[in-house]
Amino acid sequence: MKILFGLFLPLFLFAQSYSLTTLVEHANKENNLIKAKEINIQSKKKEVDAAKSAYWPTVDIGASQSYISPNSIVNPGEVSAAYAMVSVDLYDGGRKSALLNAKRFEEEAAFFEKGAFEKSITLQIVQYYYGLKKLRATLGALQERSTELKEQIKRIKKFKGAGLSTQEDVDKLQAEYDSNNYTMANTKLEILRSEKNLQLLSGLPVKTLKRNYFQEPKNVEFEVFETIKVLQSNANAIGENANAINAGNRPQVQLSDTYNKYHYDDTVTMPGFDLLDDYQNTLTLSVNMRIFDNGRISKESEAVKYQKLALESEIAYAENEQEMNFNLSYKSLETIRTRLKSAKSALRAATSTYDVLKEKFEVGLVDNIAFLDALTQKTLAQSRYKETLYDYEIGKSIYYYYAGKDPKEFIR
Repeated sequence: MKILFGLFLPLFLFAQSYSLTTLVEHANKENNLIKAKEINIQSKKKEVDAAKSAYWPTVDIGASQSYISPNSIVNPGEVSAAYAMVSVDLYDGGRKSALLNAKRFEEEAAFFEKGAFEKSITLQIVQYYYGLKKLRATLGALQERSTELKEQIKRIKKFKGAGLSTQEDVDKLQAEYDSNNYTMANTKLEILRSEKNLQLLSGLPVKTLKRNYFQEPKNVEFEVFETIKVLQSNANAIGENANAINAGNRPQVQLSDTYNKYHYDDTVTMPGFDLLDDYQNTLTLSVNMRIFDNGRISKESEAVKYQKLALESEIAYAENEQEMNFNLSYKSLETIRTRLKSAKSALRAATSTYDVLKEKFEVGLVDNIAFLDALTQKTLAQSRYKETLYDYEIGKSIYYYYAGKDPKEFIR
């Protein structure tokens, strides 16, 4: 039973039909580029934890061995020492706080970056998904055309045998049939390429696709991209780094306690005198403040602030660009709706014309040129109508994307 399951599992996977939602959700879990963004978030979390640890006291231990020659009553020839020191910063001008805030903003930026990347992957999957449907619709129309041409070739050959048609008529239909087969082969190659790209993004073998569409946009509220939020978080982090630099101009207060333990050998002794202690404890409160550095700290801080200003300019431009594309994407939807209405009318007209000319061609009232032209127009009209339907779905996903939404939330 297990052997049979192992044999048929690959067939089951490749035969399974996937919805657009399934493809997107699987990509969010399995796409290695998205995983890389998640790993980056975890890295930033650890940096935040490290910045928090800076508030805790530090404990250091150490040991030393020294040899002195010549020795004396106050300088033994051999000294072994060990120490333990506990120190804590009582005040650092706000440097630790600023660095912690900077790390938190960097973590926030990494989170927004992952969200932005997930949305871009979703948009790519949508475009390949509907692009694949367009190609398959085109292939279906071409296959229908191929079948029709093949039947007409058989019919014309029979007429030729009866002396009612010429070899030229057969050759023209055969040329159209061969040209159609070439177009079908190219379309199949494009389908394969799209399937592979969709599989690369989603991690699923794409052979059959379920039908999905996007909810019609109504009262969609505009919000800024995650990419813009990334820029804003980075700007905030830079601002905090500037504050950390400025802390160097403020007083620095540190409290430390050091305990030393000594052991002496090769000593010079004097009766009644013992000048060497075997331990020592030192409690130190230190305060220092820089009063002159030729403006180095202030200039470093100013340089960092200019970086923040540059990012804020990028943010302003990005917001205007997103709002522009949001408005244009809505206008594009209106245009596609008009094109869809036109494509539907064109398909109806082309189908009616083809049906009439086919009947006339089969009884010899029109030549093969008129018939082939009608067949071509019908095939093109079928493809354009399907393409427009799928372009409309892609257009809706783009509209939601520029609205700052996650397109996958509106898949139905």
